[in-house]
Amino acid sequence: MRYALVLVVVALAFGSAFAGTNPDIRIYLDADPPNMISRVDPAASEQFTVSVVVDCLGEGGGFRGTGLLLERTFTGFKLSQTNLLPAGLDFGDAEVDPGWTFVAGPDCPMPDENDMVVIGILEYLYLGGPGTLAIRPHGLVEPGTGREALDCYYASDYWCIVGNLGVGADAPPGDADCDCDTPVEESTWGSIKAFYR
Repeated sequence: MRYALVLVVVALAFGSAFAGTNPDIRIYLDADPPNMISRVDPAASEQFTVSVVVDCLGEGGGFRGTGLLLERTFTGFKLSQTNLLPAGLDFGDAEVDPGWTFVAGPDCPMPDENDMVVIGILEYLYLGGPGTLAIRPHGLVEPGTGREALDCYYASDYWCIVGNLGVGADAPPGDADCDCDTPVEESTWGSIKAFYR
């Protein structure tokens, strides 16, 4: 039964025809959330943690799940990957095509006071040499782009990459124009309407 639920949720995540509430979801790697630390400089044989974070989730949309693939160029080992979505299920390997897919259980996480949700954590053992860890679209080509995300209403949204991670080097850039669009507040609309009366 549990596997059937996972298949239904993933099908909804990657095949929903409904537009979601989060048109500007951003995803990034952070060595110290919520500080958006995009570079770590570990010593050889040192372990470090990387968080996968989403933000710009829109009004009341929350975050239920997505899939991604990570491309690693530094020398080391991935020791673990952990889905942090509540009662969540995950499958796949973050560094092996098609990638890591993870979804929340019945409780859909909403953004915290920093307007973000940490959705996963990876532990690495660094062996030396500079390199990077970069987010790539999930390897599922059909039905979408590999950047689908599922909001709390089971509607499909898409994410852009705002930041990757540098390990002993600067992080590679994210996507151009990966900004949080702030909706116009009702009071602002009221001021605009009053101006034209």
